[in-house]
Amino acid sequence: MLYHALLLVSTLTVSFSFFLVYKVAVLEDDINKLRGDISNLKPHSKESPDGMITGMSRTWERSKQVASLNSQQQRQTEKDSQTLCSSTVSSLRMKREQAGCSGVVQQSFLQLSANTKEQPFVRGNVTVIPWIVALHQGEAISSTGDRIIIQQEGFFIVFGQVLFQSPGTIMGHIVRSRGTNQRSTELLRCLQEMPQTNCANTCHTGGMVKLEREDELELVIPDRPQAQVSMDADSTFFGIIRLN
Repeated sequence: MLYHALLLVSTLTVSFSFFLVYKVAVLEDDINKLRGDISNLKPHSKESPDGMITGMSRTWERSKQVASLNSQQQRQTEKDSQTLCSSTVSSLRMKREQAGCSGVVQQSFLQLSANTKEQPFVRGNVTVIPWIVALHQGEAISSTGDRIIIQQEGFFIVFGQVLFQSPGTIMGHIVRSRGTNQRSTELLRCLQEMPQTNCANTCHTGGMVKLEREDELELVIPDRPQAQVSMDADSTFFGIIRLN
């Protein structure tokens, strides 16, 4: 019995030894494969940092080139803008100088004041105020006698004022135009009720109208042959301004 037991133990020991030898061999084979894989990876691991550094350097160089190009383009754009502004300013200055040299007037206007050396007179059913030229500029407007003559068509601001001194009645004036067809058109009208005492009231009117060349404008007092009017220049006047 003892012999059989020892034989079994020896057999088991030998079997276990063979098993251990097999496992050791398998582990050595796995270790050798792992070493081979590591040795294959080593060259890449050595070259990888250099490749990364080289790539970063190239990216940095490209970034600097792009930044430099953008800076050059911005400077060129600013230079072109300055050149354009200078050219525009020079062109405007030249136009102003040419306008000044050619005698072109930018604004035309005319203002008539009551002629203190004369008195209002009756013509038909209206009373006419004699005028003199107080202010005049430009070639678009002229005057003759008691009328304003339009030399260039356009839009105009027309205004008129009369200081009435007639007691106890309604006074007023109208501004009318007459074209080449000789048809009269009323443009502006002003009415003012006069007091019985201290009879002095100003009637003022103004507005914007479109007029044609050779139109004639006049300020008259309708249906008041006995109208009493102040002939002071700051009280009674008639004028026109051409809008450009």
